Amino acid sequence: RRSSDLGGLDLAAMRVRDRVAAAIRIRLEQNAGAREAAARATALLALPHNAPAAARITARTVDAIWRAIGDRSADVSWYTKRASLAAIYGATMLYWLRDDSEGAEETLRFLDRRIEALMLIPKAQRRLGEIAARLPDPFGLLARLRRA
Repeated sequence: RRSSDLGGLDLAAMRVRDRVAAAIRIRLEQNAGAREAAARATALLALPHNAPAAARITARTVDAIWRAIGDRSADVSWYTKRASLAAIYGATMLYWLRDDSEGAEETLRFLDRRIEALMLIPKAQRRLGEIAARLPDPFGLLARLRRA
């Protein structure tokens, strides 16, 4: 498979997390021959006066990834998906720049761990919601105290 073959994957049959991982892997493959240039560009973009450019580049990249894997959201999840992916993508790129393992295998494992950690957030939110639902309503308690 060539590095630009995201279109050759059966994205509809894949879980979202697998689509995201595949897109980032392909992006890393595309940059494999230019690792030194990517490191220099990253160093330049890390300078404070380049923060706006770094933000624009990252935003375009993560938006392109989400669109390429079929995301068509137009609600608040549009923002949360891109912010989450920006964190994962940025951390993965930094890890990749220092990875000397064969085929960047360590980076791919790192990427999988980051995605797995992100998947824990909705589970934790659901659990917290369940716990919060069992707690007494503080406003109702205050209202009863006020009436007493």
